[in-house]
Amino acid sequence: MSNSPELALQTAVFSHVQQDAGVQAALTLPVRLYDDPPPSPSYPFVSFGRHQSRPIEGDAEPVLEQELSLHVWSRYGGKAEAQNVLHALREALQTMPTQMNGHVLVGFRTIFSDTFRARDGRVFQAVLRLRVLTQRTINS
Repeated sequence: MSNSPELALQTAVFSHVQQDAGVQAALTLPVRLYDDPPPSPSYPFVSFGRHQSRPIEGDAEPVLEQELSLHVWSRYGGKAEAQNVLHALREALQTMPTQMNGHVLVGFRTIFSDTFRARDGRVFQAVLRLRVLTQRTINS
């Protein structure tokens, strides 16, 4: 039985990023990537943000277009740390596996990234927005 396509994508991103040497160097081990960050996280860290999905027409199986955001949080003085983590994530995600627990990745690209000071004035935030097309694996 397969996961939902959204959960399959999030799990694949989580697993893939955890194993990437560049991300490990930027976020230390274990890689601080959270679905729900702890109350007092160590910085820098990454959290899953907004995740939208919508069906589009496919050949044999319907295709699901998913837009997923990753948020980088840094307390380093300036944008450099957030941008380095953003770069490591972008590099790691270029080699995403195509098979994802009952789903297959058929398209993947970065929509945008943005780095800015958060409302508290002490934290810098970077957002990486991804567009991913997935299909259910036939016979799953």
